Amino acid sequence: MRGLGETLADLARALRETPLEAPGERRLKEIARLLHRLPPGQERDGLLAVAYLRLYQITGREEFFLRGYSYARTARLLPARLMAEKLGESP
Repeated sequence: MRGLGETLADLARALRETPLEAPGERRLKEIARLLHRLPPGQERDGLLAVAYLRLYQITGREEFFLRGYSYARTARLLPARLMAEKLGESP
């Protein structure tokens, strides 16, 4: 996908710039795929959490919520965990 770099900084920027609308679903999936290619770590896992939680917001698919919540817990980053918990409380 054009416009996506492969460093954590590039992918974090792409994640911030991706709209929470249906057209953004494909881009978020590509960001997640590229993040999975990087070595595990707190920042990478935090970005994966956000990517999957945003996919959940767009699609409503529970598998994305579960993946996002799992990565949020693994990353141990408060903003990612709070995002996951807030989405988990939504009806």
